[in-house]
Amino acid sequence: MDDKEAQLAISKYLLQKYSDIINEREQRTIGEIKNLVDGTDLSVQTLVSEFKEEHFDFKENYFVALKKTFEFVKEKIKYLETDMGINYWLTAKEILEIKIADDEDMAVFLCNCMKALGDDKAEVIIAELEDLHTHAFVSTTQKDNFIILDPAQKHSFEEFVGTKTEVIRKYSYKKQKIKRFLYRFNSEKYEQFLE
Repeated sequence: MDDKEAQLAISKYLLQKYSDIINEREQRTIGEIKNLVDGTDLSVQTLVSEFKEEHFDFKENYFVALKKTFEFVKEKIKYLETDMGINYWLTAKEILEIKIADDEDMAVFLCNCMKALGDDKAEVIIAELEDLHTHAFVSTTQKDNFIILDPAQKHSFEEFVGTKTEVIRKYSYKKQKIKRFLYRFNSEKYEQFLE
């Protein structure tokens, strides 16, 4: 075992040893979760300003800015599927600093960017897939289109755009279709779906 492998092994061991403490500290209230996507984070504001036209108008320029934002998140933030038994929330600043996130943090970050661009309809959705795993992505509606954006997978910006029924039927993650929505939220609402 080389030094890097040893460091990873001890890091994993310590994370598992103290996972209960970390999980307790990382718990968030519904209000705190909603605040994660309010679009006011300065690092998010700075980032999306790079993708806006000089005289940005939401109705005219949103899709262009959203596509650039989605491409940035998809290409520049490395998706890491974690299996550590630890629940955590990375801030937008932390994500931009380390350029690594799991699907939930990527969805929260993208939704935060969408809100900063002026999209009040964007929301993070946590869905249960057919294989009973959960997966997070972002949805919005614009000009009679329902849109799913999932920066954790390398899909095109236009791949999941259409009627809500069509998009949900077409969407999959690792060949797994959506079984049901578990919860969704944005800065205005938090909705949990019960069985």
